[in-house]
Amino acid sequence: MADAGVWVWVLVGGGTVLALLGLAVFVERPAEPAVDPQRLAAEAAELAEHATTTQREAQRAAAEAVEAAERRAAAQLARDEAWDAQERAEQAFERAFAVVVEGRRAAPAPVEVGPDPQARREVSRAALSAYRRGDISVRELREVWRLTGDHDPAQEEREWTADRLHRESMAARRDYHRAVAELRRVDRAARIAEVAAEALLAEAAESAVEAQVAQDALAATRSRRRWRGGGRSRPGTGPPC
Repeated sequence: MADAGVWVWVLVGGGTVLALLGLAVFVERPAEPAVDPQRLAAEAAELAEHATTTQREAQRAAAEAVEAAERRAAAQLARDEAWDAQERAEQAFERAFAVVVEGRRAAPAPVEVGPDPQARREVSRAALSAYRRGDISVRELREVWRLTGDHDPAQEEREWTADRLHRESMAARRDYHRAVAELRRVDRAARIAEVAAEALLAEAAESAVEAQVAQDALAATRSRRRWRGGGRSRPGTGPPC
């Protein structure tokens, strides 16, 4: 019997210790801070407004990126067309220039023969090369040929044609370079618009999630307040009989 009494006191004492420990843990546990529903509602409204604004900005940025991509495609097409036009103009000039050279080779020997015919021919060839490079005009080329005694009305007409086509080829080349520069500018703007749209779309998605989390927290807080305020019957009580 004595042993039984000892065990009873041990069990009672152990239960008391456990109870005290549980009470200490309960006392030491930090209480959850009270949630202010008004502040939470204000934050939720602010986040919802920010999400709406960001979504609107993201949609506008996406539309601008699409327009920029369309301008880039148009600039690429203009660049390609300018390149084709330059190729056609240069080929036309090359053919006309070949006709000029062939006409000069087939022309009869000049009546006036200077002291050094070989030197005159070298001057004529040098003038042709300079004209082809764009260093002299067709007027200057004809003046060289006149001074060397190589004037020919039919050849002069061919030279006028070649000179006109040469000017057109140079203009086509300038148009091509302008198209290339425009494409670079438009492409750079399109890349910037694409990056901006991607960033705003990501921010809009994140803002939408934050706004939804705030709305859920507000709804949970209101639900707990209703439960604590008597929205649910307490245990052991009920409607009167």
